[in-house]
Amino acid sequence: MILGYLGFIGPTFPTLREQLWDWYNALWTLTLSWKWDITQLMPYNPHLWTIPIEFANSLLLFVTILGLSRLRTHLRLASVLGIMIYSLKSGHWAPCEFLGGMGIAEIGMIQDDARLKGSMDIYQEGDDLEEKALPPRSRAVLGSAKRLAVFVFFVGNLVFGLFIAGWPGSQDDKTPGISTLWANTMEPFWTWGGDWLIFPWYALGAMQIVLALQQIKVLQDLFVTPPAQYLADISYALYLMHGPMLSLLEHRWLPYAWALVGGSEQAGMCGRTIAWACGIVLLGIPTIWVSDLFWRFVDVKTVQFTRWLEALCIVE
Repeated sequence: MILGYLGFIGPTFPTLREQLWDWYNALWTLTLSWKWDITQLMPYNPHLWTIPIEFANSLLLFVTILGLSRLRTHLRLASVLGIMIYSLKSGHWAPCEFLGGMGIAEIGMIQDDARLKGSMDIYQEGDDLEEKALPPRSRAVLGSAKRLAVFVFFVGNLVFGLFIAGWPGSQDDKTPGISTLWANTMEPFWTWGGDWLIFPWYALGAMQIVLALQQIKVLQDLFVTPPAQYLADISYALYLMHGPMLSLLEHRWLPYAWALVGGSEQAGMCGRTIAWACGIVLLGIPTIWVSDLFWRFVDVKTVQFTRWLEALCIVE
């Protein structure tokens, strides 16, 4: 709001009173959960369009978990899958994505419980009678083949999910591979057109990526390294801060990067890559620094305050 009033980002109003009122309306929009997964333009930070969607579907997820918590496991998973399909057919992609995350989390819990009990594991050899009747060498080969098939399956999901994550900003009806997905978008998203065509595919791709990362241990190891853990700590702050930092710095610093390669119109693929790398350095370093400050002095302190407030309100 202050940066907007000073004319750096967002809408600027002649008086502080008008600026505060506009800022209040923007905050109200952030908490407006009743539009479910309809994208809304946020005036001070357009990247915050996901906040109302996340809020609404987190509430839906809480109610769903509460309602299905006493069902048997297989019935709960079947119910979640049914609600996901119903959501998509009703034109709501975000509930499908959030409930998909719930299903993936439950699968992980089932596997963890099975490992603790020493029973089944999708990576262990099968224990059916026919397999036990095989010679030891044949059982070993069959077990290896099963593990390889499972590994290939999840790697395929990861590759497909990452491919969807790279959905182009334009000419998606002409991009190889993407054009096929675009043409086979389910209803009612196909009829609605525009960005609605992309969202169900994004939801599918996100679930595939998370599922693959959950099941492939070698990929999990990448996310427990100190740099990855640090980025996880500041991830929410980075999400909040990268928009304002881009608005503040992009138009001031990137012209110098483009000047190195002869301008944005004349630069070829190599030149654009160099300009992109310069942008990562020029914009990335200050953005991470500001995000770190926000995480330490706002994010962490807010969590501590809410826990203190919760302790005051809850009867033990």
